[in-house]
Amino acid sequence: MKRFRWVFLTLLIFGIGLGNYIFSRYHLGDVFSQTRERLIAIASNAALYINAQELLQVPLERTGDGSVAYQRISNELQTIKQANPSLKYVYILMTTDQPGILQYVVDADPAPQVITAKSPSAFPGDKYDARGFPELLKAYSGVTADKKITKDAWGVFISGYAPIRDPAGRSVAVLGVDMDAGQIGVLEKNTRRNALLAFLAFFLFLLS
Repeated sequence: MKRFRWVFLTLLIFGIGLGNYIFSRYHLGDVFSQTRERLIAIASNAALYINAQELLQVPLERTGDGSVAYQRISNELQTIKQANPSLKYVYILMTTDQPGILQYVVDADPAPQVITAKSPSAFPGDKYDARGFPELLKAYSGVTADKKITKDAWGVFISGYAPIRDPAGRSVAVLGVDMDAGQIGVLEKNTRRNALLAFLAFFLFLLS
């Protein structure tokens, strides 16, 4: 009788753990998919408001944030942020002569709001290593978004990207929008916890 109760209890725990894992996994995938679609839509629409010819006039040096072109485009990015309160950062990056290394052109959050003891600056011309962000590098070809949570010196995010095109249709830069991934990170932890619970229950069942 005791053995039966033990087996029944472990099966019950396994069923609960497996059910929670399946639900958490489905919910996580749904939330992530909706977030990606939203970021893609925001980035795509935002890129249309950026004047590519004016963007190319921004001096790619630390004093470039004082130029008229920078200020105008920065104001556009600030407007995009205000219209989408869920966004943490909005910025524009351009290629360099180094593969996988981009450089900032305009950032909607210049110093001192962004710069901390642990964060690099985001002035025109500052380099950004994008080799760990495949969707960002693909954004010159079309609108896209991260397929997993990413992390850099600014924090943990899910980001959307869109090419900024000149009148001839050539991509001259990429507009990026970052959304804090803290809540999705919590969902991921819960999913892993439920998977562990189901595994432990199944292991106990085998022992029984």
